[in-house]
Amino acid sequence: MRTPFLFLILAFSLSACKFEQPIKPGSGGKTLEILVVCEKSEFETAIGDTLRAFFMQPSLTLNQAEPLFDLANVSMRSFEQTDMFKRMRNVIIVNLNPEVSPEFLVRQDVWATNQVVFQFNVPNKTAFFTLFQEKRELMTGAFYVRERTRVIRTFRPMESIAISDRLINTFGFRLICPDGFIIRTSRPDFVSLNKETKNYGQNLMIHTYPYTANSFTQQDILRVRNEIAKQYIFGTVDGSFMTTETQLPPVSREVNLNGRYAIETRGLWRLVGDFMGGPFVNYVFLDEERNHMVMIDGFLYAPQRPKRDLLMQLEGIAYSIEQMTIENR
Repeated sequence: MRTPFLFLILAFSLSACKFEQPIKPGSGGKTLEILVVCEKSEFETAIGDTLRAFFMQPSLTLNQAEPLFDLANVSMRSFEQTDMFKRMRNVIIVNLNPEVSPEFLVRQDVWATNQVVFQFNVPNKTAFFTLFQEKRELMTGAFYVRERTRVIRTFRPMESIAISDRLINTFGFRLICPDGFIIRTSRPDFVSLNKETKNYGQNLMIHTYPYTANSFTQQDILRVRNEIAKQYIFGTVDGSFMTTETQLPPVSREVNLNGRYAIETRGLWRLVGDFMGGPFVNYVFLDEERNHMVMIDGFLYAPQRPKRDLLMQLEGIAYSIEQMTIENR
């Protein structure tokens, strides 16, 4: 009597397998790299010049010249024939065809997970320039989302449970900090984290403080940042401490920090009384449940080394914020 029943289960399982979607591989590519799919002749002339002028413009908040993104180019034929290219995380396809009407397509996870593909179907270069001018900011935002997601996914298996538990107990949220970071300072309203290698140092400050009507202004954000830096972040020379560099004014903007309204501020830091400095990225948001402000500040020291990708790692850690308690970790 059991045989028909087991046969039906087996038959159903086999038929269901036919409808399962194949598992896509994870996307690849270097940090902040964009693959441009078009003919070499187009990439080396006006279309490529337009892409380079925008995506490879120097970052204004790093203390050395580094582009916002790196660009690589392959032909459509090479792209279609090579799985490695089709699995790139950030892709721009320029299809120049006199028989098409101008069209801008956005596709996600086409050949790999955590992938975004932007395609321009245009009859001529003028149509491309017009569409690109309209869509370039949207593209930049999407590329940064993919980069932050990559950082979080990379760090999650290496998460420092000791740091997560400390942040949950202190602030009621966790950040996905990988092993290698250590807790430098821990107070009821302040925790500092640090990772030191022979080539660079990455740091995070997390601080809570009372909300006021001015809490989201850049002036107040920098005031609070400088106060906690002076109190907790010191140089090797006695009496030295960190502050915000004002010769190059910081830049602030509104962002969505994993579901929270926040202000992002980027700029440079320096030591008062010593000779060190580097870039920082800072986020502040209101914890409505506890009715206080939260500041997450990542700063970097990497003399004579590229800094863009290391700062992106700190940005990704900030965006990994998850509100939780120790019981449901």
